[in-house]
Amino acid sequence: MRFYISILTLFFILFSTSSALTHTVKRGDNLGKIAKKYGVSVKELIQTNNLKKPYIIRPGQKLKIPAKGKKGSSSKCVLKHKVKKGESLIKIAKKYRVWVKDLKKINNLKSDRLYTGQVLCIKTGKVSSKKSKSKKDFYIKKKKVITKRIIRYRVKKGDSLSKIAKKYNTTVSRLIKLNNLKKPYIIRPGQKLKVEKREITYVEEVVKRRTVPFGFIWPVEGKVINQFVNNAKKRHLGIDIKTECSVPIKAAEDGKVIFAGNSIKAYGNLIIIKHAKRFNTVYGHVGQITVKEGQTVKKGDLIGYTGKLNDSKTCGVYFEIRKNAIPVDPLVFLSKSKNQKKLN
Repeated sequence: MRFYISILTLFFILFSTSSALTHTVKRGDNLGKIAKKYGVSVKELIQTNNLKKPYIIRPGQKLKIPAKGKKGSSSKCVLKHKVKKGESLIKIAKKYRVWVKDLKKINNLKSDRLYTGQVLCIKTGKVSSKKSKSKKDFYIKKKKVITKRIIRYRVKKGDSLSKIAKKYNTTVSRLIKLNNLKKPYIIRPGQKLKVEKREITYVEEVVKRRTVPFGFIWPVEGKVINQFVNNAKKRHLGIDIKTECSVPIKAAEDGKVIFAGNSIKAYGNLIIIKHAKRFNTVYGHVGQITVKEGQTVKKGDLIGYTGKLNDSKTCGVYFEIRKNAIPVDPLVFLSKSKNQKKLN
């Protein structure tokens, strides 16, 4: 009888193991397509299979398909943390006042090793099925990746350097340099040449949606000594904020630095940041610039230090907000803080 029960137990274990759903990746598959097929989310696929950025999947690869949750309430991650450079599990656990063992359990971690950009679940909770239907906090973006590798090409009859260059989307000068060819650059059938082959692939990236509401913060704390004016008598298209000298200047919103320099003399050292919703912010009379053109910044990031306003003895920063390239009063968009009280 005991032997019969053991056989039944073994059969149950084998059956439950084999019933775990897997998907063998086919040519043309992507994470979005697979997720839709099985009625799960891309995020669940990534977490279940411990996929790393840039989330590349290949034909023949086997993916575990996460089990669908029960209808009604289900356990979800309600607090997340994106790992920064130099952070460890202990450091993150201390920050959120949780145990390392709990962090590892929630995130299904087999070791203490983390990588920059990894998203950890800090706290789980119950949410209703209605909330689960709300807009996802991420989306899939296709990114073009160009890779270059050196291959060996055997010269055929009728080949020329220009013909080979065209075939492999490279240049004649690159072929000459790679192969140390000397004038008059003669090549012969059977000769082996090094060729730089360019390959273009597309990978999928999970991009997190903006969770913080769009809005501007004060670039510095200080007194507004010159307000926005735009009329026939006077044009002062921003505000002058008085501070101590060499005070850190913060980016007023997430954006991209589109200008950083001093070629526009009326502004002195100048920084211009492009934001979402067709907004730009302008920071003039900066003492020291700490960002470069093309750099992406987050709201509150250091972009420079205050300098002299209009070559006077007063230190501070000149600040503009432009909508569709048209200057608007910054005080309309900035919060009413202690800066506002100091206006008069």
